[in-house]
Amino acid sequence: MKTKINLLSTLLLVGLLFTSFVNAQEKETYGMAELSFMMPKVGMEIAFENAVKEHNNMYHKEGPYKASLDKIITGEQTGWYAWLMGPCTFTDLDKRPVSAAHDKHWDDKVSPTIAKYGSNEYWKHNPKLSYQSGSEGAKLEEIWFLDLKRGDYYRFKELMTKIKGAFEKKGDGHMHVYDNQFGENNGRDVAVVWGMNGWADFDKDNGGIKKEYEEMNGEGTWQNAMDEWEEITESIVRQVWKIGI
Repeated sequence: MKTKINLLSTLLLVGLLFTSFVNAQEKETYGMAELSFMMPKVGMEIAFENAVKEHNNMYHKEGPYKASLDKIITGEQTGWYAWLMGPCTFTDLDKRPVSAAHDKHWDDKVSPTIAKYGSNEYWKHNPKLSYQSGSEGAKLEEIWFLDLKRGDYYRFKELMTKIKGAFEKKGDGHMHVYDNQFGENNGRDVAVVWGMNGWADFDKDNGGIKKEYEEMNGEGTWQNAMDEWEEITESIVRQVWKIGI
């Protein structure tokens, strides 16, 4: 009996060490974006944009701390801006550029143009569910913020894996999936991001991926996929962002 207990303990230890090794590898390779939402003062939008650009050029030009500025241009959040930093990891956040000069520049140049700050969010890119054809070069992004039914993420993952496969078969389009790292029960569990070259893309009818999806999964499976999508999503909020202000 003692031998069996020792063997079990050894196996558990090996399993824990392997899990730690895998987790360490995942932590080193994933990409995450930190988003900070801000509303500039009325009439100071251009001054705000210029001040943030100056700050980014001085302190956030490259690496995991590279930052950019996007503007929400549809829906209830129209007029809000999202300051994005990354791709980074949580470990990178402990070494982010913090100095008296960094903070003073933000306080002196950027803060006077801001009416209010919104939330901070952390979104981890999910490469297993994402697809990109060629270089992106998008000027706009359509973002779907999904509220998934509790416990149904595994169904979402399985469905998106098939959808990604259909995009790969078609060989066209851009679709990136991000997971919210700190859910607040506010309908923002997952974000699906679609790159757009401009507003004209919304007028294009490219036929979607129904043909490719059914070629891979069988006739009639596209409707089954749409039915399952309705079952696992509580709500979808669609927004258009102007990126790289």
